[in-house]
Amino acid sequence: MKKSIIFFAAFLMCISTLRAEDVMLKEIDAESRASNPNTNSIMFRHNAEQYKMLSDDQKAEIEKQREIVRQKTEEYVRQQEEMARRQAEYEAQVRAQEEAEQRRAQALKPITLYGNKLKIFALVNGDIISSSDMQSRINAFILTTGIPYNSQTKAMITNRVLQGAIDEKLKLQEAKKNKIRVTTHEIKKAVAAFEQSNNLPAGELSKILAEANVSMKVWATQIESDIAWKKLISQKAYNAASVSEYEINRAMDEVKKDMSQHKMMVSEIVVNKKDAKDINSLVKTLREDPRFELYAMQFSQSPSAANGGHLGWVTKGKLPAVLEQALSKMKEGEVSSPIAYGNDYYVLKLEKIFNPERDAKNFPSKKEIRTYLQNKKIEEYSIKYMRDLRNKALIEKKI
Repeated sequence: MKKSIIFFAAFLMCISTLRAEDVMLKEIDAESRASNPNTNSIMFRHNAEQYKMLSDDQKAEIEKQREIVRQKTEEYVRQQEEMARRQAEYEAQVRAQEEAEQRRAQALKPITLYGNKLKIFALVNGDIISSSDMQSRINAFILTTGIPYNSQTKAMITNRVLQGAIDEKLKLQEAKKNKIRVTTHEIKKAVAAFEQSNNLPAGELSKILAEANVSMKVWATQIESDIAWKKLISQKAYNAASVSEYEINRAMDEVKKDMSQHKMMVSEIVVNKKDAKDINSLVKTLREDPRFELYAMQFSQSPSAANGGHLGWVTKGKLPAVLEQALSKMKEGEVSSPIAYGNDYYVLKLEKIFNPERDAKNFPSKKEIRTYLQNKKIEEYSIKYMRDLRNKALIEKKI
């Protein structure tokens, strides 16, 4: 809106300038009449006999005035054309923006699956995921991510939400098996924290969920599974997350070596080829929507998805040759086309390029490295734990 106001102000200034030029033409004509009373205005054809009687200086002055008028007229025409071009561009921009907003608003509307008829989407060790659950979860996904539910994203969103629902079942089943409980108070506290972090008045979330056709029960179940899983991993990964002084020093040495080399900050989205029928649509969306991290968290099948697809700084030789070759042709901020490698398609984003001869070197402290290594170990433990649960589970997808 701000840009539109600025452009419109410039448009008005342009009109004012054109009017001023028009006035200047009239002033030139008037001055010519006053200085040459025996001649017609420079704006009209001179009588041939009168023109012959003029001195060379008078003729030169008339030609000079005519040239000024010609130049002013050409400039006036150019400005008129430029004004028309800018006006057309502005109107096209406004129309495109309005159409995009209409499409986005339509795509962000709550969905209804199967006319609210109850169907079974999947069974997870005997526990049912129904079409009603999926409807609420898809609407919650649309609400919280702002990713439109349209022909480009429909299949990806459905698959992502279904996998999330399956993982929730597995987390809650494993927590129950390990006698981990989540109280109603903990769930209410988490809801209050969500409202606070999103600047919502207390109790406002339930109204928003109702408008978005999201079941509060499904929302609470998602919160319960997250809390239960954190408790479980905290309990199980206590010993696995310990970090030695040797590991910290080795990491420090690696950082110092790394900072002396040219490198690239890269993010990725990885999709198995059997699930990649919409990969080109995803790339098209990523090039229009700057939220690569959000899409990576939702759709990538790589462990880096938990970190928004971020691989961090990558030096030469760390990635497969086919991926490095694609990156070498990219500029900062660009998103690659799908790159086939092994059983997967990779979509890369080149975030930044680091040149040690040009860019400042910022070394982390020992404390920061310790925290990073601990979090990395906990994350790796959590990923492996969930992978094992999926492999052991009896999962039947019905739709």
